[in-house]
Amino acid sequence: MPLNIIPLTVDPETLFRMEQSDQPVVVYECKLQGEPCGMSMEGTTGAVSTHLRGHGITGPDSAITTCTWGGCYKTLKKGSMARHILTHLSVKVRCSVCGVVKCRHDLLRAHIKSSESCNLAIADNVHGPGGHVLVPTSWAIAHMNQVQSL
Repeated sequence: MPLNIIPLTVDPETLFRMEQSDQPVVVYECKLQGEPCGMSMEGTTGAVSTHLRGHGITGPDSAITTCTWGGCYKTLKKGSMARHILTHLSVKVRCSVCGVVKCRHDLLRAHIKSSESCNLAIADNVHGPGGHVLVPTSWAIAHMNQVQSL
């Protein structure tokens, strides 16, 4: 199976975290309108929040701002912006016990808390269709060694 290698610009913190954990990460291209940054970010609220700060979206969580992701232009509180952008990315979470899928972690936590059979469940990430998987260097080297031995 051929590899589809796409050049991506990812912040060094994400790359460092990926290499340290030796686990792949899924990143998404920034589609905020205005001055394009050309960066890709992880599909987590923390990573999206950090990325938004790089775009100058700062201030108190109660401040009103406008989403410009792909021409959205929805008005919302700054504190909700990262979660809102995850909806644009189609990132969701799945209950590890019953498989129910929710669009936000807080909704899945409520499901787990209210379901006796799922009370020991964990949240599995469901990546959106526009995500790109980045693999640590060790994985790439192992894959190259496998290809060369064929």
